[in-house]
Amino acid sequence: MNAVSNRRATRLVLTGVAGLSALALAGCASGAGGGGGEAGGPLVLYTWAASEGDQAQWADFIDGAKAEDPDLDISVEGPSFSDYWTKVKTRLSGANPPCLLTTQAARAQELGDLLMPLDDLIEKSGFDIENIDESMLSGMTVDGTIRAIPYDAEPIVLFYNVEAFQAAGLDLPGATYTREQFVSDAKALTDGDKKGLALAPGIFIPNAWSLADGVPAVTEDGELDLQNPEFVDQIQSFFDLVAVDGVAKAPEAADGSEVSQQAFTSGEVPMLIEGPWMYGSFADAADFTLGVSIVPSTSGETAAMTAGSGFGIAANCERPDEAFAAIEALTSLSVQEKQAEARGIVPARIEALPAWAEGKTEGSSEVVEALLSNATPQRTTPTWNQVETLMTQYGVQGYRGELTAEEIMETITNSVGG
Repeated sequence: MNAVSNRRATRLVLTGVAGLSALALAGCASGAGGGGGEAGGPLVLYTWAASEGDQAQWADFIDGAKAEDPDLDISVEGPSFSDYWTKVKTRLSGANPPCLLTTQAARAQELGDLLMPLDDLIEKSGFDIENIDESMLSGMTVDGTIRAIPYDAEPIVLFYNVEAFQAAGLDLPGATYTREQFVSDAKALTDGDKKGLALAPGIFIPNAWSLADGVPAVTEDGELDLQNPEFVDQIQSFFDLVAVDGVAKAPEAADGSEVSQQAFTSGEVPMLIEGPWMYGSFADAADFTLGVSIVPSTSGETAAMTAGSGFGIAANCERPDEAFAAIEALTSLSVQEKQAEARGIVPARIEALPAWAEGKTEGSSEVVEALLSNATPQRTTPTWNQVETLMTQYGVQGYRGELTAEEIMETITNSVGG
């Protein structure tokens, strides 16, 4: 499992097992009949559903949706998250294909041909698309048409140890944070082998760093743009946090995201860039007050890379009206509020954002709201898994100063074919 898959897996914290057996049985039964095309049978949601955490999440979604529509009949099936992106293509070409699919904004372009354009169904149903986070809708738009309705919108943030900042006499960062101040703070928090920032391998966090300055790795047209000089400069500045500034240790290629996460929650390292979905897990594991700030930008102004998922309809679904009604229920205000409160996801519905603020430290929700006001979705290409793998491999040499960002971006681009 690569770093991104590890990161996605750790976000699903099991909070209850009620309904798991029924959900698992429904998923198994759906493969034998009912599917997405047979009128009167359950609508099948094909998604990442291998783990108990995944199954618990979908059970919660469906329970919440049934409160909106008691007649709703949905069963769930699917492989692990890492296998989903290849197996969904095979599943849709088989007998009795499912109607409902999940996707991430980062992968919507990759699955675009499998997903039905939803614009006509949105207009026909009167669905309030204006209340859905704009960056996530942009990420789930392929060839000018919306292919999925997002249920979360997760702006990448900087987590920090409040007590460590206070002990060092530093001002607490919030919704503005310059890179100059960030590096200064990180140096003040660094003492020999004890560093100010924890890092994980891969391109996910460096990409968020770059987008905080408005520089993407992939163009709006879906073209890989790793050799763009501005992007190269951004990645070099991230490598320099280790190679020049000395405020972080170079991650090992074999590290999963849990290595940097544990370094942070143990108090060993006082800062970490991660997704806000980790707030609950971090708060439970840490014995310090959890602070939330923006990923620092050159100007200090707020900008974000958002990551998130949503529900779409298979292009070959024979029951699109029923499927879209199910999506309306699954992404309703009450469902998103429940998910925000119980699981800590940042909801894609703007009016559900106050639910995420419950139980968070002062200022956390203001940071998230500010980031969502100026957000860009993480965009990827069909070759992104290769990009991730190669960045994990060669990035270690970038952090150590053995290769430049320019050399690494050129190597990756040449390897994946542009």
